Amino acid sequence: MSVINDVVSEVMDMIDGLGCFAKITRGALGTSAGLCCEVAPSVVENVFLSKESYISLDLTINGKHTSLQTLSDTLNNIVDYLSTLMEYPEGHGFQIVDITRGAPPIPTIIGREEKEWIMAASVFIKVYRKEDES
Repeated sequence: MSVINDVVSEVMDMIDGLGCFAKITRGALGTSAGLCCEVAPSVVENVFLSKESYISLDLTINGKHTSLQTLSDTLNNIVDYLSTLMEYPEGHGFQIVDITRGAPPIPTIIGREEKEWIMAASVFIKVYRKEDES
């Protein structure tokens, strides 16, 4: 996998560890209650002579549920948890350096389908992309 996909996979594992109402998936929301995430347009902040770099990933987290309270609480818990961590995972070719609240800083209602609410949240993930160690 690519470094970006590895980072997203690590963050998804952290979210799943919270025991939310649904396992988070990558891509679009399904037809029923669930959670999903995808990388939004992001930026390479610094590139060094070694070709190592700092990347700021904007990860959008969407959710759908019949209970607005459950959905809001879940997305708030995810963003609160990720943005207050002090230690982050490291993998082959990367180290997550920081995770902060995205824009908007709190989950926002983005729609409604029949009896289900749809909300979005966002976190910024700062990643140090290391030189390939192999």
